[in-house]
Amino acid sequence: MTLEAMIDSLSREEKLAAMDLIWQDLAANAPSFASPQWHESVLAERLRNPKSGPRLPLADAKAEIKEALNARRASG
Repeated sequence: MTLEAMIDSLSREEKLAAMDLIWQDLAANAPSFASPQWHESVLAERLRNPKSGPRLPLADAKAEIKEALNARRASG
């Protein structure tokens, strides 16, 4: 069975759980991954031209994103 077929056979909840597991694994090994070259230029451009508007502390921004994701998962 191919990976695609395995993923296709999972329920939505199982797919989300699998994504969480994959993300945890990738995050745990983050130092071993190199960012693609295009990422450096995108970051440099955003630093040169930051968006105006209110800025949240990192912890608040993470909490806001987590809330939005949880709401999205609950509605799906």
